[in-house]
Amino acid sequence: FFFLERVTIPMYLLPLLAAVIHGYQLPPRVAATHAPRRVAVETIRASELTPPPVGPLANIWEMSPSVKVQGNTLKTWDIGKETTERVQLSIRSDGRPINANVELWHTPSYIPTKFSVYTEDGILRPVHAVIETPKHPKTIAVYNKGVMEFPFDANVANTGLDTAYESLADVMPERVQGGRITSYTFGAEVKSVQVLLKTDERNMKAKIELTQGPNQIKQTIEVYASVGYKNPFYAVIQTPGSNNAIRVINQNTVEFPFNAWVLPYETGSESDSEPIMGGGGWM
Repeated sequence: FFFLERVTIPMYLLPLLAAVIHGYQLPPRVAATHAPRRVAVETIRASELTPPPVGPLANIWEMSPSVKVQGNTLKTWDIGKETTERVQLSIRSDGRPINANVELWHTPSYIPTKFSVYTEDGILRPVHAVIETPKHPKTIAVYNKGVMEFPFDANVANTGLDTAYESLADVMPERVQGGRITSYTFGAEVKSVQVLLKTDERNMKAKIELTQGPNQIKQTIEVYASVGYKNPFYAVIQTPGSNNAIRVINQNTVEFPFNAWVLPYETGSESDSEPIMGGGGWM
């Protein structure tokens, strides 16, 4: 037999002793959490940023088959889907000149926009343009004004890209009044130039010229739009070599101004040089 001696327990230990006798249980263990690393936070924030705007042109030669347009021949592309808001037109040759008329047909009697284009060399300076098609039905017509010896390849496709105006919304345009001639000179590092012409609400009649050297015209585009804000004109002009200049001429009267964006599209270096605007004259 064992005899326990009487032990005096201090009062402040009684609650602890009672807990031990009745079975004290620790609270459930919670897994330790750590603050997210700064790298992970930055990654999430970067993914939430709005992606940079996509250029309005695409390589449609890889998207859809092209059509050979012989001299003195008309080809048409029916834009079947009513939801198609714009299409891209590209024309190239094997190095011979390109002389063509391009029209957007809304109905047999209504042509909201059209332009004629001439380029001296269809390899060095092909034609790339975006045609807005807000109304339906719509058909793109391309007519080769050249002789039989000067065929070219044409392609019309819906790229699904945004408007050219959206890609240039943060750039201040140049206001070109009726009868005014505005010229822009680019350095040799600029490989191509983008041109956007747009009015507030009236019609538009303009001429675009690419010159090289002492007034040697390499490419010309004459544009007409019945409503210049619904059917603005956008084109990318190749500028190989040096001493290239773009001339934009408002062929309308002074009551019909338009806004012009003339900026480098592709450059051969990281140069951020701006075009030198000059030659501000009148017809």
